[in-house]
Amino acid sequence: EEQEEEGAQALLSDEPQSGLKPPRESIHSFGHEAIEQALIQKIAADRMPHGLILSGPKGIGKATLAFRLARYLLSQTAADPNQNALFDTPPADESAINGFDIDPNSPVFRQVASGGHADLLTIGPEYDSTKDVFKSSISVDEVRKVIPFLRMTASKSDGWRVVIVDDADKMNRNAQNAILKILEEPPANTALLLVCHRIGLMLPTIRSRTQTLNFKPLSKENFEKLLIMQGYQTEQAQLDTLYTLSEGSVGQALQFIEKGGLDTLAEVLSVMEGWPNFSWLDIHKLSDNYARSGNDQSYKNFSMLMPWIFAQMINAKARGQNLQADVLQTQGIQTLHRQSSLETLLKICENLKSHIERADAANLDKRQTVLGAFSIIAA
Repeated sequence: EEQEEEGAQALLSDEPQSGLKPPRESIHSFGHEAIEQALIQKIAADRMPHGLILSGPKGIGKATLAFRLARYLLSQTAADPNQNALFDTPPADESAINGFDIDPNSPVFRQVASGGHADLLTIGPEYDSTKDVFKSSISVDEVRKVIPFLRMTASKSDGWRVVIVDDADKMNRNAQNAILKILEEPPANTALLLVCHRIGLMLPTIRSRTQTLNFKPLSKENFEKLLIMQGYQTEQAQLDTLYTLSEGSVGQALQFIEKGGLDTLAEVLSVMEGWPNFSWLDIHKLSDNYARSGNDQSYKNFSMLMPWIFAQMINAKARGQNLQADVLQTQGIQTLHRQSSLETLLKICENLKSHIERADAANLDKRQTVLGAFSIIAA
């Protein structure tokens, strides 16, 4: 199971997830209705926590829901403190029937979408224009912007002020301590929303002063629905492959599609079909192709997919089950899986990962790296 998680994590990227609207502009949220309704009940009862951790895998809609919640809060005033519920939590009002839905043409929606709402502050990893990537951590200087923001008066009388920290688990230690100080004495009518992909990296003291909302991966039905909304209609076998590869993350699935991942997977599986008698002529052709100038993405896909294929076999072997991904129901993969022990599969997977990591760290020849990967499997 741990091997499967690591294989899937290799597919994650800090690059913007193309094909999807940014969360602040997104209207729809699927699969998290129960979380929305629970929050609506808390808001109606004036029990909205000052701090929330939205925890779960990357790319399943946590940030989208955070912005939906922000719009919902910013579209109303805070509850009258003299009107706290005396008995049970009251039912949500009629506006909550469709969760946090807000009219896309409303001023609040447009202001949040444009990043121009005075009562919303968004923090995340800074963009490094020189390297064309987002920085790997959130600095304390970024978090310090929160304190003066929360001290300001809301633009609407008795209104909310909302802070969203995206990729909150990337806050360094000093940044997390700064957040902790805010949580210890939060101003009234404020909500601090921490979107977190790896909750284990958050300080226990932050977790103890916030409420954690655990997001589950999307169901295959909602996963397919979102893919279709983005203009991708795939065959059932491809859908199953994308769902398994991305662990239900539509954002990751779209990245995989748009970067030619499905084509690379088909090429690799075609060569793997020859196991245990590989066609080294085909492997040399594949190696030459992935080492060709301008074909870096295919090589990157290859280096991610090889450990993932073996992670799938390890997971199935450990559970005494058949391979779950339909795309792996090929004769070569099935034979390799059936005839190899769990220990053998673990060794191959670890050797593949180490081989690829060493080659990339030393910037070694990609052609030799691909050839070496198949040599590890054939050994």
